Amino acid sequence: MISGRLGELSQRHGNTRALIKKLWFVNSEGKRVLVWALTPSGYALAGEQLGRQFKVPRHDVAHQFLDHATGVNDLYVALTKKPGAPKPAQRGRPADDFARVPRAFRWVATEDLELPFSEYVAKPPDHVADRRLQPDAMLEDLVRKRRYLIEFETGSATVRNSQHKTATETKIGRYSRFLLGPVHVAGPQTYYSKHFSDGYKPVVVFLTRTEARRDTIVRVAEAYWGEVDARFDLRALTMAEAGAEFRWRLLGERPLVPSPDFNPPQVTKPATLEGAFISFREVELLKRFQQEALGIIQRVRHTVRAGRPVTTEPRYPELMNPAAMVLKRLVR
Repeated sequence: MISGRLGELSQRHGNTRALIKKLWFVNSEGKRVLVWALTPSGYALAGEQLGRQFKVPRHDVAHQFLDHATGVNDLYVALTKKPGAPKPAQRGRPADDFARVPRAFRWVATEDLELPFSEYVAKPPDHVADRRLQPDAMLEDLVRKRRYLIEFETGSATVRNSQHKTATETKIGRYSRFLLGPVHVAGPQTYYSKHFSDGYKPVVVFLTRTEARRDTIVRVAEAYWGEVDARFDLRALTMAEAGAEFRWRLLGERPLVPSPDFNPPQVTKPATLEGAFISFREVELLKRFQQEALGIIQRVRHTVRAGRPVTTEPRYPELMNPAAMVLKRLVR
């Protein structure tokens, strides 16, 4: 019945163009998987029904990326479906167990997400590079004012490799710089607060297919926190755990079997991240930042004192962002 209805929507009827179209990919088991995507007419109709304008992609997602593109949508389906088992269809009566537009949260697809930021690159020549962050999806909790930035890990990329752009460790670093990096040296505004001015708390969520990869991401995240002392919430959940937890948080539906990562989060932040205390590690970080900043100033002063022109722009201290985070917390 469902496949028949999808087939009808993928065909043209008189002056009504097709609303969806067929795409496919081959999964890890070598099986061909059929998926459905909106046509331009489908996007237009969805925009009319929802009262918003959607960005129509110029090209379809390539076959090799469809597994990743559709995987994160499983979480959206898990959140919008009605609780309980679906009712059998009855002839002559319209179905009443279909998914409805959610009211408790807002879902933003990756096509509508483009979060620019900048970072200092120490490799010669020193320069500030423009970067872009594009989560696989974004989920906004309108009641608790939480913004979940979602990354779906299919398992095809490595976890531990800070030099590889698709590695999980590299992604954590990009989120750290976007969420915590100050836009101006002396200003309190971060790239996140510049883009989102509503005060929602950011939470980065890595979705995985297996518990083994989830646990690996947790260990890498804890090691990364130990190095840079980042201050944003990060979760690592399997798809099943994420569906159960978000249905509980957003819809108040208690799962039958709580997941092992249900409450509290697996990734544990250092105890010094909250409150007015400062750790010895943070003191050492501020000392290193001061020494590096003074070294940069001294080199410029010596150049000017020697009567030579300053031909290159001095770089920012490498520890500028972590030091700014520590000072911002102490000021509060």
